[in-house]
Amino acid sequence: MFISKISGALLAAALLCLLATGCRYTAAPADLLEKPTIASDKQALVQAVQKALPPHAQLALPMRDDNLGAVRLLDVDGDGIDEALVSFNNEYSSPELMLLRYRGNTWKPYYTIQQPLSMRMDWMKVSDYDKDGKLDLAVGWIGSYDGSNMVELYSLSQTPVRNEEGKLVLEPEDSLPYLYAEAGDLNGDGKLELAVVTGDWANQEVQLPNYKLTVYEWTKGKLHALQQLDLSNDVINYDRLLIGKISERHTGIVLEAAVGAHSMYTFMYVWEKGKLRPVALSEQGEYGNALVSGTPTQNEDINGDGIIELSRPKEPAGYPDLPYAGMLWVNEWLQWDGDKGFKSIKEEFTSNSYQISFTIPNQWKGRYTLRSPEVHREYGLVTFEYWNEKTGYKTEIGTLYAVPLTKWGSIQEEWKETDRSYNVVFNYAGLVYIFAQQLAPPGTMDISDRQLFYAMQLNKDQLPELLVPRPD
Repeated sequence: MFISKISGALLAAALLCLLATGCRYTAAPADLLEKPTIASDKQALVQAVQKALPPHAQLALPMRDDNLGAVRLLDVDGDGIDEALVSFNNEYSSPELMLLRYRGNTWKPYYTIQQPLSMRMDWMKVSDYDKDGKLDLAVGWIGSYDGSNMVELYSLSQTPVRNEEGKLVLEPEDSLPYLYAEAGDLNGDGKLELAVVTGDWANQEVQLPNYKLTVYEWTKGKLHALQQLDLSNDVINYDRLLIGKISERHTGIVLEAAVGAHSMYTFMYVWEKGKLRPVALSEQGEYGNALVSGTPTQNEDINGDGIIELSRPKEPAGYPDLPYAGMLWVNEWLQWDGDKGFKSIKEEFTSNSYQISFTIPNQWKGRYTLRSPEVHREYGLVTFEYWNEKTGYKTEIGTLYAVPLTKWGSIQEEWKETDRSYNVVFNYAGLVYIFAQQLAPPGTMDISDRQLFYAMQLNKDQLPELLVPRPD
């Protein structure tokens, strides 16, 4: 999410919010009008930032926000005194950064960081990239119109120079074009490496792309390539890259690419013996070792163990002819074992529109499917069904509903049925989330199916663990 605009009347409140403990620039304007609790020593910084920003400037966050806010306190030069790094859009809506220093009991602007040809800031990451005891900055700038995206690296303690307007600006130590870039400790040496996806079009007539992945380290003020790999050209674009642990004993890169209106590929590369190598995610190298998804998804550390899991959406079992527009997906999360196998971490149904997730309980696995609700469908999200793979027999287990809080009191009486149990799980974002469980199977159900059906019944205490909010 790219948050860029705050009116002048709310700027001070926004700055107070950014500097208050636990407060970030994601609040609604009405929330920003309430002055948060803030230490007295931050008041001077708030006033200094207000004064230093150009007229009509607006606080801004990178498009890929790292949750650190638009005002960051950090010790740039290792002298034990924090500086303030502020990200904003100038009066021409171009992104800039400003560094303020605390000198003589006063916050004063020192220099700005600019990329005049950019229209947005894609991402930024502050770290001691070369382990010299001083902080460095990597910034990804989105090029304007037909301009290239540029990743630039700065040494924040370097001496700035004056530009044509007489302002002190910090110049980059090195820069290069990119399509997607990310920084992370890939080889376990305690320093951040830079992984960069680039693409050129050797044949301008047919626009054939030539994608590459290059890993750089920053030493002596310059980027030095450690390795370059050719990537699959059978994609529309590479649009996401993760660096981190990919198994209990390996680090690596997970790379995502769009290949159609809805489909995507996921590639994984493991760092071994000083270089990257691809991990086969499909049998016999099909799709160039990629994991294929029929719907957009994102890979992440889903269970908080520090390891990146792979997301594999699956079509609902027993419904082979569903059109894409009406498809409900089950997402299976896979973790690499560091060898040739993957273990299933969990399966879940996720609604991005409602920002909720329902974890499939263990007693359902291999015996369930899902479809669109037919009862009270105006509030229904998904219906889960018992499914017999051998016979194809299906019957409802339960349905998940989201009812506006203002309507729930009046309609819950209408929903009382003898064969369904309506369990309120939680209230979230003005909605009441209810799991309606089918208490008894149809009378015509085979006895063997009937036993499995009853084994899949959920008790009320399980539901808060299975159904949870998942905000962006």
